[in-house]
Amino acid sequence: MNAGLDLAAASYLVVAIGSDPLTAEVAQSWIAEAESVAPTTLVVLDSMAAQPDREVLADMLVRARVGVRVLIAGGRYDVLQALAFAREHGTLAYELDSRVTHERDLPVYCAHCRGTHRVAATPGGEVACPGCRRQLEVHEHHSAVLGSYLASAAQARELTS
Repeated sequence: MNAGLDLAAASYLVVAIGSDPLTAEVAQSWIAEAESVAPTTLVVLDSMAAQPDREVLADMLVRARVGVRVLIAGGRYDVLQALAFAREHGTLAYELDSRVTHERDLPVYCAHCRGTHRVAATPGGEVACPGCRRQLEVHEHHSAVLGSYLASAAQARELTS
């Protein structure tokens, strides 16, 4: 949670993703604070990689009205993907807040197979792409639109003779 809840909200949508105990703790904290301000809805999802969970979130975002604040807690992969998903469904930047509860995984956009994948990596590191199997360098560049970090062939900078 950043500097606290936006008290000008007309309603809150708290989204808890994953089974990490800290995710539940953050969501409960937000709910306790939000319920005293405006109507509050809790949505618990397993993963942003699961299509049924994405459909549930899409439904909740379609139902949201002007003045909603969407609060997202979970692991780094799920939070970044959920933020991008919410933006794609019309949620504005000032309506979003988030808390990453662990950094065990990372969403990576492969410039070669053009897929976004969940990987155990960090920006600046290397990882094998689950889609095309290339060895990728994960760049520091994060795309809010894609909800992922850019990755490209690790050897692309090497000159060949």
